[in-house]
Amino acid sequence: MKYIKAILFSALLVLTAGSCTERELSIRPDNGPLKINFVWPDGQDGSPVQVQGAHLWLYGSDGTLYAAEQTSAQGYEARVPADTYIAIVVNDGCENAGYHGEESSSSCCMTAEDDAAHDGYLMQVDRVYCTGVGNITVNRGNIATEVTMYPENVVKYITFDIDPSYIDDIDQMQISMTGVVPSVYTMTGTYTSEPSGSVLADTQEQADGHFTGYMSVFGWDGSSTVTADIVFEGGETGTTIPVDISDELDGLPEEGGTVDVTLELENGGSISLTVTVTPWRTGTGGGIVG
Repeated sequence: MKYIKAILFSALLVLTAGSCTERELSIRPDNGPLKINFVWPDGQDGSPVQVQGAHLWLYGSDGTLYAAEQTSAQGYEARVPADTYIAIVVNDGCENAGYHGEESSSSCCMTAEDDAAHDGYLMQVDRVYCTGVGNITVNRGNIATEVTMYPENVVKYITFDIDPSYIDDIDQMQISMTGVVPSVYTMTGTYTSEPSGSVLADTQEQADGHFTGYMSVFGWDGSSTVTADIVFEGGETGTTIPVDISDELDGLPEEGGTVDVTLELENGGSISLTVTVTPWRTGTGGGIVG
């Protein structure tokens, strides 16, 4: 009888232990909730930019890509394995730019598309808002790790104002600039080591007789030269001698500024050019882990 009681008691212990294990697993799973909020930057008019959605990459502590998700503009929420993560986000609707190298957080970048209409030139880019944040620790259980990410505008805006002086028979004018950065790292917005390219900007004649053109790029690196290609009213064409404005651009403060240069025509004559760089970075970048 005592032997039977001992067997029943042992069986009860096994059942109790199994029940405790299942209970512990249900309370302490091997994953946890992660919530990521996005706060988008202000636009040129000072109001928040309108973003329809975003793309998020989540990298584990071993450096591998855990998830690549299409998300809402508000953020991302899911249960993920307990680990320490790096998150990178970029908005949907980037103009003339796409992401590459997303298999690694250190190589993920935004790259300007090639200008199909002009061989060897890059397209102008715009609406590229991105950032990354690391050390996102998700613990086992049901207490959420909350992160707020602040994407930045990584595009720089340039205005070209050309005063043709005494040359009054100009019909059309196009500005080209070399030394343009073709890609930036999505996490930091810093330039990659890709060779620089060139970008074209059409101009429009204004009421005061000046010609104005606009250019939006990721930035410039190395030798940045500016050239104007001119079509005169009689159909003749002319090209100005390239002028290197690298030092002047590099000397501008982060809030932008202007560069004044004179462009000399190859066959004589000159035009005055004012290059204005407007602020391109708003917000704090990165993110906050809560």
